[in-house]
Amino acid sequence: QQEAKAFLQAAIGHRLEALFVLALTTGARQGELLGLRWDRVDLDNGHIDIRQALQRIDGRFQLVEPKTSSSARRVALTDIAVEALRHHHTRQLKEALRLGQAWDNDMNLVFCTTIGSPLDKANVTRRELRSVLRHAGLTPQLRFHDLRHISASLALGEGMSVTSVSEMLGHSSPATTLRVYAHAIPGADRLVADALQNLLAS
Repeated sequence: QQEAKAFLQAAIGHRLEALFVLALTTGARQGELLGLRWDRVDLDNGHIDIRQALQRIDGRFQLVEPKTSSSARRVALTDIAVEALRHHHTRQLKEALRLGQAWDNDMNLVFCTTIGSPLDKANVTRRELRSVLRHAGLTPQLRFHDLRHISASLALGEGMSVTSVSEMLGHSSPATTLRVYAHAIPGADRLVADALQNLLAS
């Protein structure tokens, strides 16, 4: 929990601060966030709709449909995520105005380069993420995908139901979430023992 707070503190002011805030507070996959479009963001009601992911196919960036129906989902935003996205939107508008016709964000992406083009996953991890990690005094070996794990573990550790976390992550079923994150659930061993006791004693 302290490392997550240190990471968010170090991300303040970074051009991709909102990306990192969303990664930690929504548990969304990197491709899902890099493929997020502004028309899928509702800041007034505090949620995002994840419907596509950004992929590089044959050297070209493309928005692809989720692999499973559960991957397409609506995710509620925290207040800090809404605030970060508002600041990010203002910054992006200034970048677009400064470049004029040279601005090229025809995909309407929330997260893009300074000229509007899609962000490359490897560059985000290698340059931007590691820069924030160093600033926070955390291990630079942390992967972007690890932010998803941290998000899920924190939510489960705070008592959120496995079903709710499974829906947030876009897992195919709560069983998948439980298999991956059982260690993060406080008293999980006691829950299992109680369930077996109830089953066998009935």
